[in-house]
Amino acid sequence: MGFSDIFWLIFGLLGGLALFLFGLQNMASGLQKVAGKRAHSAIEKLTSIPIIGVLVGTVVTIAVQSSTLVSVMLVGFVNAGVMNLKQAVAVIFGANIGTTLTAQIVAFRVTDFWVVLAAVGFVAFFFFKKHRGVKNTGNILFFIGVLLLGLALMSDAMRPLRTDPGFQNLMATFSDHALLAFFAGFAFTALIQSSSAATAMIVTMAAEGIIGFDAALPIILGINVGTCITAVFSSIGTKLSARRTAMAHVLFNTIAALAFMLFLNQFSQLVMWISPSVDYGYVAWCANARYDYIRYCTCVADHVGSVVARQAANAHLLFSVISVAVFLPLITPFVKLVRLVVPGKEEPAVQEYVHLDWNMTGTPSIAISLARQELARMARMAADNVTLAMECFREQEDKKLQKLFEQEQQVNALEKQISRYLAKIAQNKLGTVLSISHSKLINAANDIERISDHAENIAEIAQIMIDDDIKLSEQALEELELVYGLVKEILELAVVSIEEDTTEHRSRISELEDLIDTKEQELRTAHIDRLREGICDPDSGIVFFDMLGNFERIGDHSNNISYVPGGKI
Repeated sequence: MGFSDIFWLIFGLLGGLALFLFGLQNMASGLQKVAGKRAHSAIEKLTSIPIIGVLVGTVVTIAVQSSTLVSVMLVGFVNAGVMNLKQAVAVIFGANIGTTLTAQIVAFRVTDFWVVLAAVGFVAFFFFKKHRGVKNTGNILFFIGVLLLGLALMSDAMRPLRTDPGFQNLMATFSDHALLAFFAGFAFTALIQSSSAATAMIVTMAAEGIIGFDAALPIILGINVGTCITAVFSSIGTKLSARRTAMAHVLFNTIAALAFMLFLNQFSQLVMWISPSVDYGYVAWCANARYDYIRYCTCVADHVGSVVARQAANAHLLFSVISVAVFLPLITPFVKLVRLVVPGKEEPAVQEYVHLDWNMTGTPSIAISLARQELARMARMAADNVTLAMECFREQEDKKLQKLFEQEQQVNALEKQISRYLAKIAQNKLGTVLSISHSKLINAANDIERISDHAENIAEIAQIMIDDDIKLSEQALEELELVYGLVKEILELAVVSIEEDTTEHRSRISELEDLIDTKEQELRTAHIDRLREGICDPDSGIVFFDMLGNFERIGDHSNNISYVPGGKI
């Protein structure tokens, strides 16, 4: 190969890889907008049974197309105490299966459809902006098209390697020295930080007849170990529970990959048995099609490449499925191994209750007092979430969203614990005063949890503004800051009322609640007038109204929880 050929090969490969990674990242981001919240809820609620955890991990990873995102969720859940390490490991098992979808897509050679997907996605995104669902779907389709275009460019760039003697000798070396191929896959994946891209490239090379199955198989096993580097880097400096979650991913993939390397020949035969084989009838058809020699070779190479690509993709899938099938019954000793490898005493999760004493539930007067103290702690967390959400909104910076997301889970978990505690207290015979206090606490726990939900809503509005580049006018921002000032005051007074068990702020809280309602109506009317006059953009108007709505509801819930104090026990 000449210098010019090498130049275009390298830059064609890098350009295609860049488009693939860009498309993959943005497609995952779009899928997260559509399915992220449901995926988050599914992981939180449906992982108590290991096999269900595996299924949830598989489905969620397919839905959001990012095993990294799933890992981040898991670290957050384990940190927050919403999920234990055993549950997280089960989801990791499933995520490994879900991430094999990309290889299957590449193996079926759908890259020719990138034009259609990009065109349809572009039309949906740019001409249906008012329909958020259609717009988000268009965004996803467009970036799937970009992803497939990247694959097509990589495929075209690598095609000359079919006949390059030097590269073919390297592939022959990989075929003869599986351990060398394994480390090549590991190093490449660690370098580009994307197992999906690395696997897609290997399957693409197989489809072009550049690499044989004997070389592709150990490289794919190495890719599965290399992908763990991301988890290791992300866990540096984190809590013990987070480091153990990352180590579980490393140990699972590494042990499984090394085991398969020991039985590489048997695994290869199994993959060949379940995968398509070369159709010699088709090869004969190529020979009888009156092609010239070059077209005949291309016909045969394309067919063989398609078969090898399917075999490589199936090897990736089979590796994950068999690994999970072996490790799932051993999940308990595996978790013990993880704790042994990463020793230490786990820190108590931030949201774990501090004041609740389950031994006191038989003494209602003491137990209700303890529940009130825990409720005050929960209220302070919710108030902090509102402050954090407004920082995200003001700064138009999404780096703090993960922290808010984790704290929201802490509030949700506390609400469940307090509700369970109060339900246990209710099994006793309560007098009139205790019954009133008990009912107030139950209602307040729900109100506080809703305040934290509205904080999350505000943060999501900030994310939408960042993603869609929505700008509010200076006047609109000033008006929102005015209302937020009232919301901040009423929320702080409500929290103090619970913390200090006092009613002295109730009149001011009631006054603020009325003022927030009045301002909300006035500002809505004023902004509608600005929209009619064409001063403001409709998209910014939606953001403005959503912000006002969340502020007004936080004010209502703050007023409600201010009525918790008032009865002497």
